Amino acid sequence: MSIERAILKKIKYTFYNLGRILSIQSKLKVFFIFCSVIVLITGMALMFYSGFRYFDTMSGFGSIIINKLFTFFFLGMGVMLVFSSIITSYSTIFRSDEIPFLLVRPAGYNQITLYKFFESTALSSWAFVFIILPYVGAYAAYNEMSVLFVIWTLLFSIPFLIICSAIGSISIIIFVRFIPKSKKTLLSLLIFTGLMLVVVFFINTDFNVDKEMEVFDISTVLPGLNLASNPILPSFWTSEGIMALTNGQILRGLMFWLLLMLTATGFLVLINDLGRLLFYNTWLSTMEGRQNNKRAPVLFKWLDKIYLPHDIKAMIKKDIRIFFRDPVQWSQVLIFFGLIGLYFVNIRNFNYHNIDAMWRNMIAFLNVFCLSMVLSSLGSRFIYPELSLEGQGFWVIGLSPTSMKRIVLTKFFSSVVAMIIISVTLVLISSSMLNVEKEIQIITIILILSVSIAICGLSTGLGAIFIDLKQSNPAAIVSGFGGTLNLILSLCFMIVSIVPTGLILHLEIVAKISHQTAENLLITTGLWLIIILLCSSILPLILGIKVLNKTQGI
Repeated sequence: MSIERAILKKIKYTFYNLGRILSIQSKLKVFFIFCSVIVLITGMALMFYSGFRYFDTMSGFGSIIINKLFTFFFLGMGVMLVFSSIITSYSTIFRSDEIPFLLVRPAGYNQITLYKFFESTALSSWAFVFIILPYVGAYAAYNEMSVLFVIWTLLFSIPFLIICSAIGSISIIIFVRFIPKSKKTLLSLLIFTGLMLVVVFFINTDFNVDKEMEVFDISTVLPGLNLASNPILPSFWTSEGIMALTNGQILRGLMFWLLLMLTATGFLVLINDLGRLLFYNTWLSTMEGRQNNKRAPVLFKWLDKIYLPHDIKAMIKKDIRIFFRDPVQWSQVLIFFGLIGLYFVNIRNFNYHNIDAMWRNMIAFLNVFCLSMVLSSLGSRFIYPELSLEGQGFWVIGLSPTSMKRIVLTKFFSSVVAMIIISVTLVLISSSMLNVEKEIQIITIILILSVSIAICGLSTGLGAIFIDLKQSNPAAIVSGFGGTLNLILSLCFMIVSIVPTGLILHLEIVAKISHQTAENLLITTGLWLIIILLCSSILPLILGIKVLNKTQGI
């Protein structure tokens, strides 16, 4: 059997086993995921359709913007795919437990690299599929296009996905192979790279590809359009090719599709050659670092000087040091919040602070909602399984001179402090960059404070209620009934706390309700926020402490 057939057979059995695992999952989890996907796709389709209708009210100028939005959409998706590929390629290509098995099989290094590249592409591009479906559907429904538009989009999306994923995979292969061993050199290189990216971003922001007055006027309304219209970008080829075929320009559309296919093929050839030349030595270097048995230095010695009770200080030091000694954990947090922070810092480069107050306030609340979704995800990933990950060593905590109440409350307050510092800082950056009013800024800070406290309370309390000391895999702990319930309740709290406040302020700005009515509604919403915050934070903690006390008694 050839190596290609063996890999295809392995993929077949992998999907078969995934189906079996899905059949034994919690029915609540499966139902929630299914409903969430349907609601997400439907909501995004309605949002895109409403946006197209809004631009249509701008007479002929709006139709030009709608056509240019297609180019802008693929640029954003391309950037997202590159970052996603960088994140997933390292663990898929170099850290996979399957690599040692493949190395002893009759498979070349280039074949292993290509196989892992396609696996990384599949993992990093699933979000692209779920976003492009509602966008293309809304665009086709608005313009009353035929089903051929969807077919053209599919044909162009495949090479576009390969190109964007290949850029990320090639970058991580070269970086890991030639990464400096000296920490000082590595830090200097990262700082220099970051500064160069900032310089390139500012240059591209002011770069005009088309000097015609039409594009100049549109770019003042839709910031970033000049970069999206750059003819050397694959996103431009994709959007132009799809629209050309849709409008009956067969030769022009075929030219762009062949250009995408040739570029994707060239990247595949480059990955094949890099795998043959660099894969094995690069994999060995990662394994050498993984098997380094040198004792890790004591991190954050200054924590010993903090004036706190000894038991609380010991628990805080343990959790902090475990977190920072695991690159997988802190790198995920850094990437998620780093991308959001990068977007918030560059808001003014997109001229969002100069648009109408209604849109600025809407963007401010959308930023709070986006940040809250990230907080919910990280709360479920890191805070919820924290007690369960104590595992077989939980008896040590039970015998220590402290109580379960102090353990739960310590984990709750330490997570609240960390989450508030990050979330409030990002919201302050967003509000200041958008130049919103002080009232809106204070309200967004109150909302993100409430969300942070509620998520920490739910994750800590439910993590204690549904504690699973037999499981050592965080993903398996989170995927259980308790983890699913925690995510559902966190998302529900976000919706019932952020949406009413944002809707009231929006209605006031568009003069649908008076200022006095808005103040009365905001007072009522504030009381509602206090009630659900107390229920979401205090009640799970009380129940979790009771469960742990019973567990300790057993």
